[in-house]
Amino acid sequence: MKRTVLFLAFMTLFLLNPAYAAQTTRTIKGIIVAAEDKEPVIGATVAVSQTQLKKSGTTKPVGTVTDIDGNFELTIPAGVDQIECRAVGFNPRTIYLVDGVDSYDIMLDSSAEMLGEVVVTGYQAIERRKLTASITKMNIDEDKLGSVMNIDQALAGQVAGLSAMQSSGTPGAPLKIRIRGTSSLQGNQDPLWVIDGVPMNGTEMPSTDELKDIDNLYQSSIAGLNPSDIESITVLKDAAATAIYGTRAANGVIVITTKNGKKGKTQVSFSTRLSYSPKPGIGRLNLLNADEKVDLELELLRTNFTYRENKGEVSRILQQAQLLDAYKTGGWDMLPSDVQSRINALRNVNTDWNDILFRDTFSQEYNISASGGGDKATYYTSLGFQDERGNVEGVGMSRFNVVLKTRYSLSDSFKIGASLFANYRQNDSYLTDNDGFSNPVYYSRRANPYQLPYDNDGNYIYDTDIQGREDSELKFNVFEERNNTKYSQKTTGVTALIDANLRITDFLKANTQIGFQLDDVNTESYAGKETYAMRKEFYRTEVMNPDGNRVSFLPDGGRHIQNKSSNKQINWKGQLEYSDRFGTDHELELMAGSEIRKTWYDYFSSTAYGYDPKTLTNKPVIFPNESWARTFPLHLENKTENAFASFYANGSYSLKSRYILGASVRFDGSDLFGVDKKYRFLPLYSFSALWRISEEPFLQESTAVNNLALRASYGIQGNIDKSTSSFVMGNYNQESILPGVSEDVIVLGTPPNRRLRWEKTYTANVGIDAAFFDNILTASVDAYYRKGSDLIALKMLPLETGFMSTMVNWASMRNRGIEIALSSRNISTPKFRWTTNFNIAYNENTVLQETVPFNQTTPSREGYPVSALFAYRTAGLDSDGYPLFWLDGNKVTAKEFLKLNGAGASTLTAEEQRERYSYIGSGEPLWTGGFINSFYYGNFDLTVNFAFNLKMYTRIQPSYSPVWFDRGMNTNRDILDRWTPSNPDATLPALMPEGYRSDERTQYGEFSLYSMLDSWVKRSDYVRLQSLILGYNLPTSLLAHAGISTVRVAVEARNLFVFGANYKNFLDPETMGNPFAQPIPKSFTFNLQVKF
Repeated sequence: MKRTVLFLAFMTLFLLNPAYAAQTTRTIKGIIVAAEDKEPVIGATVAVSQTQLKKSGTTKPVGTVTDIDGNFELTIPAGVDQIECRAVGFNPRTIYLVDGVDSYDIMLDSSAEMLGEVVVTGYQAIERRKLTASITKMNIDEDKLGSVMNIDQALAGQVAGLSAMQSSGTPGAPLKIRIRGTSSLQGNQDPLWVIDGVPMNGTEMPSTDELKDIDNLYQSSIAGLNPSDIESITVLKDAAATAIYGTRAANGVIVITTKNGKKGKTQVSFSTRLSYSPKPGIGRLNLLNADEKVDLELELLRTNFTYRENKGEVSRILQQAQLLDAYKTGGWDMLPSDVQSRINALRNVNTDWNDILFRDTFSQEYNISASGGGDKATYYTSLGFQDERGNVEGVGMSRFNVVLKTRYSLSDSFKIGASLFANYRQNDSYLTDNDGFSNPVYYSRRANPYQLPYDNDGNYIYDTDIQGREDSELKFNVFEERNNTKYSQKTTGVTALIDANLRITDFLKANTQIGFQLDDVNTESYAGKETYAMRKEFYRTEVMNPDGNRVSFLPDGGRHIQNKSSNKQINWKGQLEYSDRFGTDHELELMAGSEIRKTWYDYFSSTAYGYDPKTLTNKPVIFPNESWARTFPLHLENKTENAFASFYANGSYSLKSRYILGASVRFDGSDLFGVDKKYRFLPLYSFSALWRISEEPFLQESTAVNNLALRASYGIQGNIDKSTSSFVMGNYNQESILPGVSEDVIVLGTPPNRRLRWEKTYTANVGIDAAFFDNILTASVDAYYRKGSDLIALKMLPLETGFMSTMVNWASMRNRGIEIALSSRNISTPKFRWTTNFNIAYNENTVLQETVPFNQTTPSREGYPVSALFAYRTAGLDSDGYPLFWLDGNKVTAKEFLKLNGAGASTLTAEEQRERYSYIGSGEPLWTGGFINSFYYGNFDLTVNFAFNLKMYTRIQPSYSPVWFDRGMNTNRDILDRWTPSNPDATLPALMPEGYRSDERTQYGEFSLYSMLDSWVKRSDYVRLQSLILGYNLPTSLLAHAGISTVRVAVEARNLFVFGANYKNFLDPETMGNPFAQPIPKSFTFNLQVKF
């Protein structure tokens, strides 16, 4: 007994010995940050699992939580070799401990299904677990942004059902964005953008024809927003999500939430992006080299194709030597050696237009922000500067941003906030002529390879082969145009928001917000007297003077055009929100509000001729008659003002957190419509439901299924077509009644339509959300059916009305499709992680009802997509190299196909001509999506981002005209593969000489037959490597002593390569339908981000 007592006393003293205690426990420290933005994760749980505790011989819980800076400290028993880290909104992570290492930097991945996460829809913040709608949220951080300068560029390939395609590689050029296809035939087809609850004005993309207008500098108001100031983007897709936005939501809604200040110490963030973009190679254009071009000119001179045979340097040499006819009859051997030498000398020039028209560029961006706050107030402020240079000399965009945001808690129940977003941006480009030759991109396709821009003394060498359809020899030099012209656009954008929140009771609160938006745009263009642009202007305005000579009526000097536009809106909304829980099973949320919006648009244009930039003076224009004055207006002005009033409400009911019902309704009224009282306010509504199966008792204990929910919704969305009116529309004009006497008249354009109303889209959606194996795999699948009705479209009228047609609500359209989004955590170890995000969407668009004018010769889109491309089906070439066509199973010539008369015009009725077309495909992709892989090793990360658009077509510009082929300009090598007597197996048509098969030649030359051949409709599918980003985060242990929380460096390669279906003769599949578009550039970017 005595020995036992002594032994117990000894053991007690031993166990209490500090040295022994140090051996039986271990203290580890660390910091937990979010993998997306490297921000500290506050309140994360760090604990030892029960399995590990049992292994160490204890069952007492061991755990802690991170502090405001994400730091933790935990003492663990001996034998524990791993800890568990968990936080709301993040995937859990197991950390394996290493002997001798007591400090850990831990990053947590955001969960793809964060049920506790709040989703901001613009009108309210909703917990994701209660969402019954089809919504995708993207948290924005530097890793995802990469080197994008505009936020729309960051959306490509990121969201299932959203397609984003570039119209041009010009800095600041907007993207064409579609969410679940197109919903209107005539109206706006772009999604609604919302910034911090305020719907933005001026975000519509121009039409495809406008985008091809090379004189058009266009930017959306979204271009003024700095991506570095954005916290998250939420894309609303179905009626349950968008119906609350009423008549602007049929095309989907993109909600942007900007960064706010957070309670805590001041955090300062600085970032910079320095980008290098190499000049693009134009080798894909397959242009003729000097040797091939000289051979082609020589060959054509000995054929019966004589169109513009005086053009081209070979012809000029022969004409100067007076040997043109001799060469035509006798060939090369009839030329003396000196003339042969001069022609052969052209073969050795080969001017590298790619090298002299394009350039390597360096772009830069700098951002700095500060945020913080206390119990009563928070703040966020930022400054940003961006300078992006284009690969074409003189083309670029710069932007300066300021953001000021603050929020005050005047009491526990009353809060107010104010935000100011201001930006100034400048776009510079080249001034182009009517034919586009001074566009460097287009000129690089047409300039002869033997043409030199300067002589040995540095003087301009003029290219006199450049011309349109008219016969002229105007002097042109692309560098003279660059030096003596100017084209710039300066935009000042301001958005100001004030909001207030009052919590009336624990269940009831009131919100109000007023927003003001202003975009002032000033566009200035100048063409000096010594430019091709002005020579062309003088040429176009020549009239016969009394002496019998043709002279221009424009005064001597240059031309100065100034356009100013102002786009303003004010938006107010006020709403009440009720939220309560009854017992443990019932939750009810209700909201009701009203919104008023007014918009103003002013436009002013002034044109001055005889302009002298030194004296800033111009000269008066004496027009020969009123017709010329209307053709060359010196002053234009336009004012538009619209008002909108809305009332809305929505609600949701949740039972046991697994059965959720939702509904919304909105009434929209506007002065655009509503002459007939019953059409003044359009009711839009939605119903939705969700069943969270994973909360059922039979799945609650499942370790394999973390989340499983079924969603369904149905509702009506609306759209606006601002180009129509309920009233009689007319234009003021002046008509000459007697010589020297004119009267003011109004030319009526459209008749009144009292029943003109909003376009409506009925949408049904079913979806499933799932997460498995501790969120290792998450999936979201949606199927939808959208039918647009009351679409505004052309309707033919009886002639006795005095009008041939008008626009009425009668057309319809259908979109149906499926969207799949998958996210997986493929590998997760202490050292290495690999995650994948994949999305794909299928959308089939069909116009259900549409008519065309009785005299239209192109088909109706009824039964086909809204972007349907039709063409004439060809059946090879005949023995003369002229195209053949399929007709009733037979191969026929154009004369038989279109029943041509002697003048080359078709004798078929318009309806019969429409029936000759065949449907080829749609200009919109059938499949869209993206594929993103992220790899993490220690503090290194690598992100590979692919985007794709599949099964779509583009109508391209024909490689050459068989009737108007201009030998004076360069072209691609397709001209060498044309049919000739020595190349009878060719697939491309022969050149058509004058006087032979004149009826067909006229049809090919003067009508649209040739450009409408199926040969010129190409598949434009592509898969693009959007970005490749390699980043490194410096260990926090190295930064703490310097007061720095985060340092990240990264390098990015953007647009490294693209796989296309067939874009031969074009630089990029996205721009192959527009020969004037600047190429989409490659870029290599260094990114530095520092947070204090």
